[in-house]
Amino acid sequence: MRRFFFLACALVATVAPLSGATAAQAWDNYSGPERAASPGDTLTLSLADAQRLALERNPAFLASSQERGIARGRLRQARIYPFNPEMELRAPGAASSVASSAGGGVLGSYEAFLGLEVEWAGQRGLRTRAAEIGLDRADASVGDAARRTLAEVSEAFYATLAAERRLSVVQQILEQSQRLLEATRTQARAGEISTLEASLAETEAGRARARVLAVQREVTGARLELQRLTGLGPDQPVRVDTAELAIPDPTALEADSLLEQALARRPDLLERTRGAEQARALTRLARREALPNLRVGALATRDGIDGKPGIGLGVSLPIPLWNRNQGTVAERSAEAEQADQSRRATELAVRTEVKNAHLAYQAAHEESQIYEREVLRPARDNQERLETAYRAGKLDLPALLLLRNQLLDAELGYWDAWLAAHRAWVTLQAATAALLPREGARTNELEES
Repeated sequence: MRRFFFLACALVATVAPLSGATAAQAWDNYSGPERAASPGDTLTLSLADAQRLALERNPAFLASSQERGIARGRLRQARIYPFNPEMELRAPGAASSVASSAGGGVLGSYEAFLGLEVEWAGQRGLRTRAAEIGLDRADASVGDAARRTLAEVSEAFYATLAAERRLSVVQQILEQSQRLLEATRTQARAGEISTLEASLAETEAGRARARVLAVQREVTGARLELQRLTGLGPDQPVRVDTAELAIPDPTALEADSLLEQALARRPDLLERTRGAEQARALTRLARREALPNLRVGALATRDGIDGKPGIGLGVSLPIPLWNRNQGTVAERSAEAEQADQSRRATELAVRTEVKNAHLAYQAAHEESQIYEREVLRPARDNQERLETAYRAGKLDLPALLLLRNQLLDAELGYWDAWLAAHRAWVTLQAATAALLPREGARTNELEES
């Protein structure tokens, strides 16, 4: 009876920290080194903070955002008249006149021409229109880069949170295993338990230490990825804020509404649409560029030193006998068809992504609910029965360890399912373009570009 009473006390210390509390409460009550870090050294990030930092500091996104500045430069250049005036001067006898003169020579015969090439078939307007469409296309491209960046940082945020929650669970199990190990060592010295039972406790304590190291590695990797995506250096400690992380019930989401939203808002689909429009505008421009440009100007001439200067007009027009821009027109036409097909492919991909993301979110959310409802809660309820059975001598140490590991698997499995559900929610948000910067919330790079 002394043996059973002694181990029953150890059992109470072993299972009590996990009973009667939700997983979130267990984390809130945890006071390990991750929660005890100095606020001056550790940056606490909410999901909104992480998303904002990603748009402000993520170098990959900031590089993508320069597409808008590039497109603005192209539009500015397209609005500038492309041809500068040209000045020509011909003086056949100028060298001999200078050589034969005593002091300073006088220019004899000469011919001067000031000309300008003129686009008369609307090429400049088409070029400007194509550049304007290109600017809209760049806006959509930057929006799609923001959508993908926000999805990546949101997944990294949830992965970090789930890893931290798993770490709190395995650290509690390690503390419990250490207390149980000390109790079994005392009993083994007193001859109250067998050497095999004491060895099992040693093995379980070793497994608990190894499990903590493995999960700590996951936490480190998840945090570093979050820091990278938010533009923070690897030496900046971060901690995630757990407030306002609820996700909606998938039964409240209608598939048709999700698809309609995606088709109306997906920036990659808009970018493909603008790309097709730009390709068609460039095709029209290539056909107009087959028409030759006029070259007009003023002509000034004089024959000999004693001749009188004459002023006239000059006009030239190339004859498009061989080069009628045939190859460029064919190239632009093929690019326009390619852009149309790319747009259709993107629309099909969007429809597929939304459907798949919706179904995946339903399944992942249900899995998470099953874990919480049918696995985690019953496992915690059985802890009291486990304690009663052990006190009554109906349960030995190997059975205790087995059942406790099942409880641990339930806890860790729940957080895996929780993470899968939140990742599926992020995927659905990205597929329906719900993850986009708010209007007027562009980064400084975008505003300056």
